[in-house]
Amino acid sequence: MEKKKDLRQSLVAKCAAILLLFAATAGAVLGSFSVTYICFGYGTADKFQNDLLCKNAMSDAMGWALDYTLSESEVYDGYIYYGYNAQYELERLGGFSAQVYDANGALVGTWGEVPASPLAAASETLRRDGAVFTVKGYVARNLPSGSGFSVRLSMYNRLHALPFGMTVVLTVLLYALVLAALVFLFCAAGHKAGKEGVSLNWQDRIPLDLYLCIAVGIFCAAMIPGATGSGAPIALEIAMLCLSIFFCAAVTLATLLTLATRFKKGKWWRNTVVWRLCRWSVRTWKRCWRAFMELVRILPMTWRVILAVLGILGVQSILVMLILETYESFFFLLMAVALDAVLVVGAAWLSLQLQKVCDMGSALAAGDLDAQLDTEKMYFDVKRHGEDLNAIGVGMNKAVEQRLKSERLKTELITNVSHDIKTPLTSIVNYVDLLKKEELPPAAQEYLQVLDRQSHRLKKLAEDLVEASKASTGNMTVSLEPIVVNEIIHQAVGDYDEKLAAGKLEVIVNTYEGNLMALADGRLLWRVLDNLLSNVCKYAMAGTRVYVDLAARDGRVYLSMKNISRDPLNVSAEELMERFVRGDASRHTEGSGLGLNIARSLMDLMGGGFELYVDGDLFKAELSLRA
Repeated sequence: MEKKKDLRQSLVAKCAAILLLFAATAGAVLGSFSVTYICFGYGTADKFQNDLLCKNAMSDAMGWALDYTLSESEVYDGYIYYGYNAQYELERLGGFSAQVYDANGALVGTWGEVPASPLAAASETLRRDGAVFTVKGYVARNLPSGSGFSVRLSMYNRLHALPFGMTVVLTVLLYALVLAALVFLFCAAGHKAGKEGVSLNWQDRIPLDLYLCIAVGIFCAAMIPGATGSGAPIALEIAMLCLSIFFCAAVTLATLLTLATRFKKGKWWRNTVVWRLCRWSVRTWKRCWRAFMELVRILPMTWRVILAVLGILGVQSILVMLILETYESFFFLLMAVALDAVLVVGAAWLSLQLQKVCDMGSALAAGDLDAQLDTEKMYFDVKRHGEDLNAIGVGMNKAVEQRLKSERLKTELITNVSHDIKTPLTSIVNYVDLLKKEELPPAAQEYLQVLDRQSHRLKKLAEDLVEASKASTGNMTVSLEPIVVNEIIHQAVGDYDEKLAAGKLEVIVNTYEGNLMALADGRLLWRVLDNLLSNVCKYAMAGTRVYVDLAARDGRVYLSMKNISRDPLNVSAEELMERFVRGDASRHTEGSGLGLNIARSLMDLMGGGFELYVDGDLFKAELSLRA
């Protein structure tokens, strides 16, 4: 089914409605003037010379002729009066002549040439400055084209020929047609072909208040030529007036149509300069306020308090000056006292709140993680700091609980897994030992060696796991006693002579002259040195030296071990001390990645220190014990 065409979207229909509107408006206005003139008696006489159109004009003309006769042109403050103005008006009427007689009947003066057979003639008695004059006026039959009397004669002929009743009916119909065209144009405003709903054109996008100012300016400019006399003939002035009215009507119609479109579109006030200025002002104010509040927020609380106190003191200073300079001193004195009271109360309140916050911080520092601060009656920064302290306590409680739970689960897992591995592993090791006593083919002997080596490696891993678990949880017996550190170092290095020699490593031991005593557990210290030397044999570059230094300072004994790594050290010192982290990313060497972690845990149990340093390929481990 073909869609019905919407006339509101038709450009041809809109143009036709506009043309019809202007034509009907012009006809209605002319009809209104005609009916009004006829109602007031214009154009109703049987002859032009008897009609008000002629009589009124002749009466005015005779008065001007008398003024012209009696007065000369005078210039005062730039304006020309009397005779000149009268001459101007008489010339505009055109075709008029007059004779002026005094009270004695003597001819005083004339204007124009008296026609032989005038179209109209009249006589009036006029007074000027107490004197009586008789003025006879004549209208010539051959009127100049476009003159005043010519236009009035033309108006008379048209008005006299109009049927009054028909003119009234036609005028009413024309007004109805104007109303219908306006209603259609208002309904069609904003509708375009091919587009649904209301669409804005270029003039609808102009801010409304700016558009109205421009429209008013054009309206006033168009009215000027028709509203002011230009000295041209009356016919030309009437034409100029009609043109002015046409432009004013066009501007008015365009304004009404754009108003209709904007109102139908909705939120028309948003497209105004005033709205935009107000919105910009509000946004600017909000930005400035946010910037000010941000500036206040980033300032330390001390500076904010200082600025607030300075503001109060500044206001108080002004009040003091007003007290001294005015008669209303009592009122300003009360205001100053009130400000002082506000300052004292504010300082007391702030001090009380800060004391509560300090007490809360002291409680957290003492380890009371369950302490909570009541922030309900606190405000501003003090309340925020109190809430932060409460959050710190809650967060630390959760973190400690989570860490304890994680460590407990980790320890249980390692212990259980190690125990479960250890039982079958013991059987494997025992059976491997039994197989080594049997006569086996050469190939089977090789397989047996691999099995023996890997089973011992697995056993060592299980032992390391158990030891790491015990060391990290402190579930180990520690017996601290003074021991000679020199001897245990030499003993540990001596036990690794074969492995060091196999790795082409030369150990240089720089020990303290004489016996250097330290408070430690010999068994645990031996385990730490064993792990460090084991790492040296696994990861040190062949053909390099290993330095073992022993020194004492500040009441502690320091033992350091340095070597050059075979592989690039692509991890940090902190990562190396984590569990299951190894120095070779390719993992082509044997090891569990637990040695350094176990060493650090054992040193912590003995009250010592364990530090690692990585500088390029240089690896350094430093132990410290209490002397």
